[in-house]
Amino acid sequence: MNLDSAAFKDWIASHEGLVIFHKKLCPHCKVMRTVLTKVKAQMPDIALAAVDSEEQPEIMKMAGVEHVPTLCAVKGGQVRGRQTGVFNPRETMAFYSKA
Repeated sequence: MNLDSAAFKDWIASHEGLVIFHKKLCPHCKVMRTVLTKVKAQMPDIALAAVDSEEQPEIMKMAGVEHVPTLCAVKGGQVRGRQTGVFNPRETMAFYSKA
């Protein structure tokens, strides 16, 4: 699910999962999208959402995200953790579990 500024706060309030901040042409972001597909296969209940940093810069500011790719772990209606960079599925699941 791609989020815009109107949907971002509602998604945070009503979902438990990961939001990826990305750019369409970023090669590292493409790798992380593949990683998230693998994470979803292993954790089918996790919700996934995406924010295009070029189309939604106001969400970047609102979430305190400066670089892409950045993952935000969302639990209990709040962003509980952020990590920037490329990670494998195991590292991504560990990040979400600890958040």
